[in-house]
Amino acid sequence: MKKVVKLFLVMLTVTLLALLGFGGYKYFKEHQEQLKLEQQELEEKRDKKRQAVIAEAEILFKGYYVDEAIKLLESDQEIINDKLQELIKSYKEYKDSYVLYEGTVHHIFFHSLILYPEYLFKDITIPTGGYNEGFSYKRELERMLPLLLENNFVLYNIKDVYTKDENGKMIRKEIYLPEGKKPLILSVDDPALSYGKGFADQMIIDENGNLATKVITPDNETIITYDGDVELVVNNFIKEHPEFSYRGARGIIATTGWEGFLGYDLRTEESVQEAKKVADKLKEEGWLFASHSYTHNRQNYFGPNSNPANIKSDTTRWLNRMVPVVGETDIFIAPFGYRLKGAGLDVILDNGFDIYCTVASTSYEELHDDYALMSRIEMGGYSYRWYRDYISEHLFDVSKVKDSYRPPVSNE
Repeated sequence: MKKVVKLFLVMLTVTLLALLGFGGYKYFKEHQEQLKLEQQELEEKRDKKRQAVIAEAEILFKGYYVDEAIKLLESDQEIINDKLQELIKSYKEYKDSYVLYEGTVHHIFFHSLILYPEYLFKDITIPTGGYNEGFSYKRELERMLPLLLENNFVLYNIKDVYTKDENGKMIRKEIYLPEGKKPLILSVDDPALSYGKGFADQMIIDENGNLATKVITPDNETIITYDGDVELVVNNFIKEHPEFSYRGARGIIATTGWEGFLGYDLRTEESVQEAKKVADKLKEEGWLFASHSYTHNRQNYFGPNSNPANIKSDTTRWLNRMVPVVGETDIFIAPFGYRLKGAGLDVILDNGFDIYCTVASTSYEELHDDYALMSRIEMGGYSYRWYRDYISEHLFDVSKVKDSYRPPVSNE
C-alpha cells in the first residue's frame, strides 16, 4: 500500500511539473526554499525562547522554587522538545528526593559590620571589648558566607520553622530540604547605624531603586556603597548563589527605636516616611523585622531586676513608634539575650510575640504551649575566641573567618 501511495505522489509531481513547465518548476523550487527558510527561522525563534525559559527556570530551581520552575517549563507547549522533557523530569525527581530535616535549626546573629577596623583599632596588641567583642568585620562576613554554603547551610525563614496548630499550640513545622541541606536563621541586631566612623552611616534607596549604604570614611569622605552592612552583603551573595536562600529567605532585622533606624532619627514625619521606604524595600527582598525592644535597657528592664511595668511601657513604645515603620511582627529578639519569665514574659506574649529569641554559646530550641524559644550565637570577636570549637564543629571553620587584624578580647 505504501509503495502505491509513493508511486502516486511521484506521478503527481511529474505531471504537475510537466504542466507548469520550466518557469513553474523554478517557482516551485523557490517556494520550497522559502518555506524551508521560514521553518528554520521559526525553529530558531523557538530555540531562543526555549533557552530563555530554561535560564529563568534554572534560577527558580536554584532558589528552591522547584514547582514554579516546572510550571514555567511546561507553560508553552510550542517550545517543548525532548531536551525540555528531560529537564522537567529531572526537576520532578529532585523535588521528590527532598527529605525531612529533623536536626537543630542554628541561628546566628550580627551587629552592624565594621568597615574600617584599622581606624577603630589602632593597636591590635591591646585587649579590648566593645566593638571588638560583639561585631564582625565586613571582610569576615564575606569569608563566612561561602563556608556556610560549602557546609550545606541554606537561609531559611523563621516563620516556616514555627507556627501554631489549630488549637493554638506552638509547634515546629516539618522542614523538607534536599538531602544534606541544613536550615539556617540569620538576624541583625540594633540597626540604628549610629555607630559613627568605621560603620555605615545610613541605608538608602538609590536613584535606580536599589538599596545602598551611605558611608563616611575615616577621611571624612561620604561615599555610596552597595555592601556597607549585613543585609547588602547577604543580598549580593545570594544574587551570585541563589542556592543559599530557600525560597527567597534572607534574615531578621531586630529593631530598637531609641537611637533611630538605619540612619533615620524618626523624630519627624519625613524621617519616618524615608525609613519606611527602606524597610519596605528590605521586606520586598525577603527580610523580616522583629522587636528588639524600644529602649534596649538592661537596668530594671531586660535584666535580672526586670520590672513588668517597664516591660509594658517599653513594648507599648515599640508598637506605637516602630510598627508604623517596619510593620507588625510576632518575633521578639530579647535585648542582651535576656530571658524574661513570669509577668514580664506575659507582657511580651500578650502583645502578640510568640517567637522569642535569646543569646547562647550553643544552638537550642524549646517549644512551649504558647511560644517558641530559640537561641542565637553572636558573630564577633568574643565568640570567635570562646565559642571557637562549637562554631567550627557545627557552622564553619573560625580560623578561616576570623581576621588577623583583631585585638584580643578584653578578658582573653
